[in-house]
Amino acid sequence: MFSSILIAVDGSPTAQHALQEAIDLAHAQGARLTILTVAPPVPTLMPVAGGDPRGIQDSAEQWAAGILRNARASVPDGVAVHTVLRTGHASHEVVDELRAGDYDLVVLGSRGRSATRAGILGSVNGAVHFHTNVPMLSFPTEDEHLE
Repeated sequence: MFSSILIAVDGSPTAQHALQEAIDLAHAQGARLTILTVAPPVPTLMPVAGGDPRGIQDSAEQWAAGILRNARASVPDGVAVHTVLRTGHASHEVVDELRAGDYDLVVLGSRGRSATRAGILGSVNGAVHFHTNVPMLSFPTEDEHLE
């Protein structure tokens, strides 16, 4: 039985599907649900390129806050829910949140990369799997099982 579930969302269709499954699981088990979104960091060379780092960071955080609002709005009454907005690289921030909290399940959507692309580029799911001992439930894209 799960009592505290972390779901990481990024606005993608697979994250939305994973969120619905996490909501159903939290409701069925009376678990607390934490919804996490990560705003991407500003590239370190942005000031050299003439960009406004603060403006770009504000935009990224507003984007993430909007995703959190939408995700929170989809959770029905009767499910205890908390939201967390972090800034950084998604895999690091998910792992850090798992270490900081008392979670017994993490739920993630998959980006739909092939095994080769995920191996070369890395993946949030892979990093979470290898850097924490919290059980993970991962939802692939509809066509990912075909690869």
